[in-house]
Amino acid sequence: MRLWTTALLLYCCPALSCQWPELTFLVGVNKPPYIEVATQTGYELELLQQVSQKMHRCAVFLHTPNGRLLELFKQGQADFVSLQRTVPDGFNATVPYIHYENVLITRKDLQPPVNTLADLTGKRVLAFQNAHLFLPQDYAQLIPGFASYQEVVDQQQLPAMLLKSRVDVLVMDKNIFEYYYQQTAPGDTRLQQLPLFGINSYHLLGRDTWLVQRFNQALLAFQQSPQYRQLQLKYFQQADQ
Repeated sequence: MRLWTTALLLYCCPALSCQWPELTFLVGVNKPPYIEVATQTGYELELLQQVSQKMHRCAVFLHTPNGRLLELFKQGQADFVSLQRTVPDGFNATVPYIHYENVLITRKDLQPPVNTLADLTGKRVLAFQNAHLFLPQDYAQLIPGFASYQEVVDQQQLPAMLLKSRVDVLVMDKNIFEYYYQQTAPGDTRLQQLPLFGINSYHLLGRDTWLVQRFNQALLAFQQSPQYRQLQLKYFQQADQ
């Protein structure tokens, strides 16, 4: 078993019952319902575990903030790196394996209301880390006109801050928002989502062409199985992720 020396990585061992070779993935930190580091659960981790099993491999996850994923992968760590949208020279991309839909979230009584991106001018906005890089350029160009703006890694407190009127608008993935909103104020209906950004699809990067092809084949096989729909319904409100 190989141990990494980078302090920011949390090395998580595969299940003791797994007798296949390891397949290591660089993935993000806590981001429910996608990643729960302490329990090694969440939609993204369990999806990669299921695909790895179809490859007869034991999935091992190395956790680090999203901003360091590609940097550490380029240093030679792991077989795959998650949540990528480009393909740097020397690497191979899998087919898209996960999809995010970032939305604007506001209070229903916000005045003046937000109906378009232009309506963000003069508003207090809180967003996920690196939102200005992942969202359309039109969004990034508007940021100087916001009353205040901050991007954060830990999104757990964001729904509560919006409910308490400490900010005007949240920018985050709809599933992450729903997870924390239901934990913060179950049954509350004061907040609304505005789907203004569309869906972003992400692939893994690998170095080994053969391994990437095997991953693609195993992913397709899993997506065509009943277990794929069951996994989606376990973590999301509907099976269309």
